[in-house]
Amino acid sequence: MHSLRPMRSNESPAPTPPIAPTAPVPPMEPLEPPPDVPPFQPLEPLEPTAPVWPVAPIHLAQPVASVQPMQPMQAAQAVQRSSGVLVAERAVMITYLVLSLVEALLITRVILKLLAANPEAGFVRLIYDRSALFVAPFLGIFPTPATQNSVLELSSLVAIAVYAVIAWGIVRLIAIFSRRQALSSSS
Repeated sequence: MHSLRPMRSNESPAPTPPIAPTAPVPPMEPLEPPPDVPPFQPLEPLEPTAPVWPVAPIHLAQPVASVQPMQPMQAAQAVQRSSGVLVAERAVMITYLVLSLVEALLITRVILKLLAANPEAGFVRLIYDRSALFVAPFLGIFPTPATQNSVLELSSLVAIAVYAVIAWGIVRLIAIFSRRQALSSSS
């Protein structure tokens, strides 16, 4: 009895025995319909019918009056937007850009700490130094679990969440004030 074991990459599979040839299959005879079934006959004889014509006369489409081509819009004709909306949109973009940079810095810090990166390496030192300012308010909130050299810095994770909430609040305030400004300028 053979034991089943996984095949190694340098092993070739066991040869299979050749397949024995079989005798050719003779062609089939054409089938004849059974003698007791009559061929299909419609219940009523089919009679030709007269063509069907529409009741009302068909009106052909009327020619379209000549159409003047549209002139392209000039820059001065473009949709006018209040400057307050543009400032608000820019403020939201800048807020999300700053948030993205801070979050990327903090996420990189968390990953480097988890992977026990060498703090003497230039890039690692740069990330730790630049992100220390953003993590400092949250140090000591939770204990920092560590195993061997790997560290899960919970204060950095708290900082990521808090900065995201602060940015969301700033964006909501910008939206509220820009809406008020747009309503007061349109009145």
